[in-house]
Amino acid sequence: MIKIGFNILIGGKAGEGVDVTAQMLAGLAVESGWNFFLNSELHNVIKGYHNFYQVNVGSEMVLGHSSKLDLVIALDQETLFEDIKRLKPGGLVIHEAADQLMTPVSGIIYLPTPLKELVKSKGGGEVLKNVVAIGVAVNLLQADLFLAQKVVAARFKRKGEDVVKINLEALQAGYEYAEKMFFNCRPFKLYSATGDQKLMVSGNTMAALGAIKAGCKFFSAYPMTPSTSVLHYLAEHASESGMSVHHVEDELAAINMAIGAGYAGARAMTATSGGGYALMTEAVGFAGMAEIPVVILEVQRPGPSTGLPTRTGQGDLRQVLHAGQGDFPHIVLAPGTIQEAFDLTFEAFNLADQYQCPVTVLLDKYLGESWMNLKEPDDRTLSIRRGKLAADLPAVGEYKRYKLEADGISPRYLPGQADGRHIQASYEHGEDGFFMERPEEVSAMNEKRMRKIATCQSQLPSVHLDGSPDAGVTLICWGSTYGPAHEALKILEQEGIRANILQIKYLNPMPLNLQQVVSGLKHPILVEGNFSGQLGGLLREKTGLEIKDKILDFSGRPFAPEEISEQVKSMVK
Repeated sequence: MIKIGFNILIGGKAGEGVDVTAQMLAGLAVESGWNFFLNSELHNVIKGYHNFYQVNVGSEMVLGHSSKLDLVIALDQETLFEDIKRLKPGGLVIHEAADQLMTPVSGIIYLPTPLKELVKSKGGGEVLKNVVAIGVAVNLLQADLFLAQKVVAARFKRKGEDVVKINLEALQAGYEYAEKMFFNCRPFKLYSATGDQKLMVSGNTMAALGAIKAGCKFFSAYPMTPSTSVLHYLAEHASESGMSVHHVEDELAAINMAIGAGYAGARAMTATSGGGYALMTEAVGFAGMAEIPVVILEVQRPGPSTGLPTRTGQGDLRQVLHAGQGDFPHIVLAPGTIQEAFDLTFEAFNLADQYQCPVTVLLDKYLGESWMNLKEPDDRTLSIRRGKLAADLPAVGEYKRYKLEADGISPRYLPGQADGRHIQASYEHGEDGFFMERPEEVSAMNEKRMRKIATCQSQLPSVHLDGSPDAGVTLICWGSTYGPAHEALKILEQEGIRANILQIKYLNPMPLNLQQVVSGLKHPILVEGNFSGQLGGLLREKTGLEIKDKILDFSGRPFAPEEISEQVKSMVK
């Protein structure tokens, strides 16, 4: 039996190369012309605790993981005891021959392999047992050994020829052992396909690339899981991108430095998670009052307080929407795929400049730290919009930084331009930027700022249903729940249930046609990663839509398509 698509889990202790194993298997899939989606579940301990990575491989684009597994590579006992429970009947498990087995799970095929002994026979250290396991997997997958050797060699190239050589020998040892011992256990075939999506990226990486392509020239951040890899990527590519990247002392410095750079005319961004964003909220309000463009990438994890630092969740929507005291324009975007992490981060810089306000892009651990393969971004489709910079406007009389305008957007000079008055006020102010308290002017200035939201809303792309427009069930989601929901549609279709998706990418303001779309929904079901159904509450507030059926998960784990489809089936009976 040959399967078109399969799911592989690699489990082991932190420090055993679990991540490297997953990445090399994903690389093999890409080299073979296939697609993959890679996600991880990690303990909040640097070394020694059980972690696992999952690689879903498919002939078509894969947007999420699956709760059902075809192959498990067990590098520790816990994987053998727990993770193999998710194997499908007939599923395979590669494990150390010396490991203790619990009562064997019925229907699972165990493939005991002397991983440590095979490494020892090649003169390598025990750490190489993961590469031996990859060799076994390559054989079981009937993949091209040459392509696997290419991936392994590229992975260890920086460590020198000797390291490459011993890893290739470990790969070969595993492959040959499987060829001899497991020749009748090959239900898969990773044949060579023609896929050309060769860029292997995470959501955080694509957000960072979106910032680079948007012309971001200043980035400041304090490391906070799961946003830290954005800082790492931008620091690594600072020279070639021409970006000034700063690892600063805390989140207050990060946001205020980015705002300062935005005031000076540079496109600027910071990145953090929920706890860091809490510290930034006063500065978010300052950017709104002073009308300074800045982009904030918020990669969510469960709270409150320190919460679950290495898990995922969508509990920060209300925090972000209401960050800072008082009312001020604040645009909030939520990518739903790794590609959209690029698209909407790029767009965030345009919106920040156009509307002279803070823009927050909401990711989460699942979307930010999962990987897939995509095509290289096409620069020809990208357009940078800087808004009402005074260099594009005729000089008429005295410059008023906060001039009352019908669209709410005042002309903006950059410091250093002749005839500009470069006042940025945290207090309420008049058109000239100086502090004032006269009630009629205070009201006029507030109304001017808030008109930006209406202007922005009138220019947003319309929301639409993903899938059949006359489906009986609509899954409503935002952010990372979109991928699993999209995969769930395929399962539901096989079960005879026609469903579609309403994905909300623009959370503030919301698209103008949203009211019209939701009014026609037959059976809306909310899919959201928090306790209170925050998007559901927001939709009720903005559109009057009352969603009775909800699929909520606040365990710190991502949704699986099978979980969504099972709950939908129970709701439509």
